[in-house]
Amino acid sequence: MIEYQFICIKHRAWVDENPQLAFDNVMQLSKQAEQKLQINEYEEAIILLGTAFETAEIIFDNRLESPQLTTSLTSSAIMLAHAYSMTGKADAANKLLVKLKNKMQCAINCAVGYATKVAFFKHCSQAITEANRDIKNALHDAPNKQVNYH
Repeated sequence: MIEYQFICIKHRAWVDENPQLAFDNVMQLSKQAEQKLQINEYEEAIILLGTAFETAEIIFDNRLESPQLTTSLTSSAIMLAHAYSMTGKADAANKLLVKLKNKMQCAINCAVGYATKVAFFKHCSQAITEANRDIKNALHDAPNKQVNYH
């Protein structure tokens, strides 16, 4: 069983039973987190983005995929990784992005024969790779400083 850091068992069950409402919640949490990121409230953004990511991940894992869901999953992970790096948690950022990159590779493998889906999953996978590279480069350039993306 997958362990979640930001959501509880009751929330997971609710997501399973209400994927559309849960997705609406992902969108709302992501918007709130973006506002927190803009004013450098990274810890608050991490909580919001962690909940959004884990919720989107549950929906995605149930194969209730859509381009909008996959985009939200990818963008929430990238924003969460950036927030982690801004708070000195580069290992957590890397772990999250590697996990999602592996998930996208599984999606690519499952979508063989559906060229449009494969192309879309590959696009998301590339965005994840680039985000991870940006974080690593920023940390390499200034290892004792917080990463600044502004």
